[in-house]
Amino acid sequence: MLKNIEQDLITALQPIRQMTLAICVNHFFETGIYRKLEKEATDAASMAKSLNLEQNRLVGFLNYLQNENLVAKDGDLYSVTAQAQQLATYSAWYTMLVGGYTQTFVQIGDCLKGEGKWATRDVGKVGIGSCGISHYDAIPLTKRLMGHMDAPPKNLLDLGCGNAMYLVEFCKTMPGLTAYGVEPSKDACVSAEKIIDQEGLSNRVKVINKNVRDFINSDHRWEPDVMVLGFILHEILGQEDEAGLIDFLKTVTNRYPKMNLIVIEVDNQINNPTIMEHGLSKAYYNPYYLIHEFTEQQLTTDQWWRELFAKCELDIVHQDYPDNEVDSTRLEIGYLLKRRA
Repeated sequence: MLKNIEQDLITALQPIRQMTLAICVNHFFETGIYRKLEKEATDAASMAKSLNLEQNRLVGFLNYLQNENLVAKDGDLYSVTAQAQQLATYSAWYTMLVGGYTQTFVQIGDCLKGEGKWATRDVGKVGIGSCGISHYDAIPLTKRLMGHMDAPPKNLLDLGCGNAMYLVEFCKTMPGLTAYGVEPSKDACVSAEKIIDQEGLSNRVKVINKNVRDFINSDHRWEPDVMVLGFILHEILGQEDEAGLIDFLKTVTNRYPKMNLIVIEVDNQINNPTIMEHGLSKAYYNPYYLIHEFTEQQLTTDQWWRELFAKCELDIVHQDYPDNEVDSTRLEIGYLLKRRA
């Protein structure tokens, strides 16, 4: 007969609690409820009307968030807590991992049973979330890599630009820069157009809704002096293998032989127990590695990338990492490359 199982049960149910919480936090941001309550304390009826939500269900959702200390209630008025405000700072991680990949996690069991079967993802949410995350890591990293170019960039090409936050950020801080972004997700392109218009950069930032290879092989005449491939090459590797990736890089560098190439990728160290004990490795990189095993993407190691670049006759001009204050794992790596003379 079981005795005194309550504490063990509480511990055993924590993953379920955290799963539910992660999904509901993402809904909190995506539905506009957080933004509404951040501006001012609001009653449920007014909130439901302004956000076009069902009031009774909204109250139930707010009660749940209150029990998780994300919402406070004073009389009929709801407001956000300091804990919710802290989470909102990092909402991009929820957009990518929860909004973009929840369906992936759900499909893992089926994919384990079927060889060659890949899980789906919401590519638009993945792109938007990834761009939001890049504001903290990849954008500062890319700027530092640009500092090692022979001359400041004037024409930037971003393949897989997501919602164009990358391009907007660069053009805001570099007045002489013009940029083109290529993005296969229509949703991400719609989001990009809104951001570009809001920032008043329509004359300097253009986004093209096209497959990356189709764009490279098209007859456009715009010549970049720097191209950014942020988290793109592991997608090509997963779908076209090494031969296809080499062909892609040679096609790009043949098209633009004098161009600087910035590549940002993640070093696959999932089997390194020392690195994987790091707090950010547990919280972010462990699920990130898992996702890529099931979505036709192939992460690999720093050493593998170095050998590949050599095969493609690309020299590493400089290698760098995100700021330690953001990510001290050194798992995300940026490479500045030039075609060998």
